[in-house]
Amino acid sequence: MRHLAGVVALTAVLLAPAAALSAQRELPYTYQGTVHAVKAGSVDIITGVGEALRLVHIRTQPATAVFGEGASLALGDLHAGDVVRADCRMTATGLVADRIELKRRAP
Repeated sequence: MRHLAGVVALTAVLLAPAAALSAQRELPYTYQGTVHAVKAGSVDIITGVGEALRLVHIRTQPATAVFGEGASLALGDLHAGDVVRADCRMTATGLVADRIELKRRAP
């Protein structure tokens, strides 16, 4: 009986990181930064991380809501230099945006 309890405890310890990684994939991610490039089906955003800059590649889907200036926008309406906020989720193939909001147009 003690051996079985030890096996169960060891199994729980070994599976905990996998469960945490699975739960982390379901958490929403929010990035706010400057648009670097807009490509077909994706947008690259430059964001600050501490004192460093980071380029984040975010894929979009047809259901991704893009809006700003009081109206709905197309992804192609975004340009380099625009400041945006992107609400994303992690998938097996990377970040996917559910919503992109234009905060400020490039000067």
